[in-house]
Amino acid sequence: MKHTKIFTFIFFSIILISCKNYYNDTLAWANNIESGTTIENVQKLQPDYIEIDWEDPRTFENEKWYFITKIKGNYDVLGMSNYLVFIDDKYQGREARK
Repeated sequence: MKHTKIFTFIFFSIILISCKNYYNDTLAWANNIESGTTIENVQKLQPDYIEIDWEDPRTFENEKWYFITKIKGNYDVLGMSNYLVFIDDKYQGREARK
């Protein structure tokens, strides 16, 4: 019985570790987008492992914040919400909120 529990723990640990987590890749992608890039060009650069809600941004005066709705394999323990921030339709950077 004891060996079964150890084996089960090791098995699930290997499965969890072997799953690709694209969270850090997403942050690197967003942080490397050149400031001033248009929304259209950012959409063209969007990797297939993330989904962004391009249809319903949060709007603050001349700012638009687009929510990154899904990151493939994401198991961010902090549960951060990430946004792409545009001012006057030009990319300014990424914001994260709890």
